[in-house]
Amino acid sequence: MDFQLSSEHLSLKESVASFVKKDHSFDRLRDLRNDPLGYSKEVWKKMAELGWMGLIYPEEYGGLELDFAFVMVLLEEFGRGLLPEPWISNVLLGGNLVLMGGSESQKHEVLPGVVSGDLMITAAYLENDGRYDINFCATSAEQRGDAYFISGKKIFVLDGLSADRFVITTRTSGSVADRDGITLFMVSSQEDGVKLTPLKTMDGRNACILELKDVSVPGSNVIGEVGRGYPLLSEAIDQATAGLCAEMVGGMQASLDLTVAYLSERTQFGKPIGTFQTPQHKAADMFIQKELAVSSVYYAIASIDEKTDERTLAVSIAKAKCSSAYMEITKAAVQLFGGIGFTNEGDIGFFLKRAKVSEILFGDTDYHLDRYTRLSGY
Repeated sequence: MDFQLSSEHLSLKESVASFVKKDHSFDRLRDLRNDPLGYSKEVWKKMAELGWMGLIYPEEYGGLELDFAFVMVLLEEFGRGLLPEPWISNVLLGGNLVLMGGSESQKHEVLPGVVSGDLMITAAYLENDGRYDINFCATSAEQRGDAYFISGKKIFVLDGLSADRFVITTRTSGSVADRDGITLFMVSSQEDGVKLTPLKTMDGRNACILELKDVSVPGSNVIGEVGRGYPLLSEAIDQATAGLCAEMVGGMQASLDLTVAYLSERTQFGKPIGTFQTPQHKAADMFIQKELAVSSVYYAIASIDEKTDERTLAVSIAKAKCSSAYMEITKAAVQLFGGIGFTNEGDIGFFLKRAKVSEILFGDTDYHLDRYTRLSGY
């Protein structure tokens, strides 16, 4: 595997960093906390105009058809600035499921809108009592003639308040925890029987509870094959998880940079506190944790790019490491900042909140360590 970034990757990295510096700030995050969506549609459209929504999508749908390493570069810079726009949920979850399993008519209907930033689509798959298991599905889809009628409840639907459409997991056969018998449907947020209950995450982003009561959906809205939705969902979530890990690495680096700058500026007893041994040791530990996380993420991204057999294991390794490292780094950073680190005026606190949400999104450390153990046969 080649872990070196090309000149094209570095060019994108520079472009995204410039965009984040110009169009985003921590004060913007403070202002958006009172916005139900938690992001700016104006910024979203600017991102679409730069082609970022279509990085991995084929050219026939308006995309750039680039390798997955470009996703890593993009999201790492998003993580440095804590950009709140819903890129992962739209591009790597909802849109990606249509790309991987949709019919040609579905792809042409949905993907150009995702690429242009005009259509928002996310995935709804988590349920009560299912923890992180994506095969746990009690939401039913009953076929009556040419249509299916869906009833059930999905929790923590990422960026669900802004979604025009959802890709929803349903149970068309089997028991509640079976992998077989899961069918993916594309459902409009405006359908009769669809109810959204807003949720606000700790870091200010939006999510929702999605309830469906006898929602009528035509058979043409099935994504992939009836009863065979699990492999598609599993692949999309692994890619979204790898993308989130890249974003987390960016957040770790930014947290470390802010902390080192503060240690160099803050004086105590006539000296910068960064000259004292204890803060130095903590900063060194933060750096080591970040570097270990970077290595695991690069391996996961390269495994996805090359479609290796161990890519699922590599994603679990990366997420387990990033979940623990991001929390350790941001907690240490807040401690080194002292009292101001706990206030809303302190920028470092944003990273701690984001780290906490990212820790559990798509599965926490324990979940991914357990998944790695099961899949590797230990």
